[in-house]
Amino acid sequence: MSEKADTSVKSLRLGVCEVCGGKEAHYACPKCEVKTCSVACVQIHKRELVCDGVRDRTKFVPLSEMTERELLSDYCFLEECTRYADDRKFDLVKRYTQQQRYLPVPQHRMRAAAQKRNIQLSLLLPHFSRHKENTTFLDWKRNRFFWRIDWLFVNAAEEDEDQDDPIKSARFADARCDEELTLANLLLKYLDLQQETAREKRKLLVRHQTVGIGGLSFWLQAEGVRRSATRCYHLEANRTLRENLSGKTIVEFPTIFVTYSRQPPAGYETIDNKESDDDLTGTASDPESEDEPISAHTPKKAKVLHDLNEIHDVYHALAAAYSDGNDSEADAADDCEIEGVFREDIEL
Repeated sequence: MSEKADTSVKSLRLGVCEVCGGKEAHYACPKCEVKTCSVACVQIHKRELVCDGVRDRTKFVPLSEMTERELLSDYCFLEECTRYADDRKFDLVKRYTQQQRYLPVPQHRMRAAAQKRNIQLSLLLPHFSRHKENTTFLDWKRNRFFWRIDWLFVNAAEEDEDQDDPIKSARFADARCDEELTLANLLLKYLDLQQETAREKRKLLVRHQTVGIGGLSFWLQAEGVRRSATRCYHLEANRTLRENLSGKTIVEFPTIFVTYSRQPPAGYETIDNKESDDDLTGTASDPESEDEPISAHTPKKAKVLHDLNEIHDVYHALAAAYSDGNDSEADAADDCEIEGVFREDIEL
């Protein structure tokens, strides 16, 4: 009788179920190769062995154990890798995995102009949502920034609160704010009831409108410093946007909190204006060092970049001097293309 049982076990294709041990196995796990007989046993084996059932296609297999199945699997895996790499080459959004060495001409103008204002402007890669939302514009002929600003009104009316927002803020975005205007003037559209926007948002901003511009406080979301997610700078309502942003790091565009108390938003701490970014991050961002002459000990790369910036400034000075002030958008686009070729020749 026992000999018949042994013969029947040997005749099984996968043998006996390794989970229950009482039935014939019908399934083999692609990853750990455990033999099971039913769905219940499959689930038990996945739970106990923490197995997802997906075969590891990069698992090492000795050459002596290689079969046609492993060879075909490796071939298909390499083909998929090749297709994935080719897709990234032709996808302009996903082509770069790090910041480009040379920015497009408009972005280079913006960053250079911000640097002259003692503003460290950081621009993200094209596929970042914050970069897509950015509408900041530099009128380089007038040498004036028009910033996109995200206003966060802290402790807005309860009926419009976001449950996922810990500081219970209402968000509004202005596409282009003149840097020469004060924060008080920029915010009038939301606080002055004679303005249409203020009347439309009356229920949401009733607390801030009641306090008035004199009782509000402004806080800039910190960037480029340690623990920046919970830190902010205090801004002055009677100072221009340009003056308030001076000495700060901006990622694409500023985010400003508006509170009707003298304290920063809940969960945030204030950074003293005297406290420089160098002390917080350990990086050199002294604006005075930008005007220092290039010495013999300066690295070659720094010398080249310094020369390029000077050439860039000379180019724009000449362009502004010979422009008639009525250039069309097509002329501006041509100007960008010419400058791009000009910069490439100099860099080479």
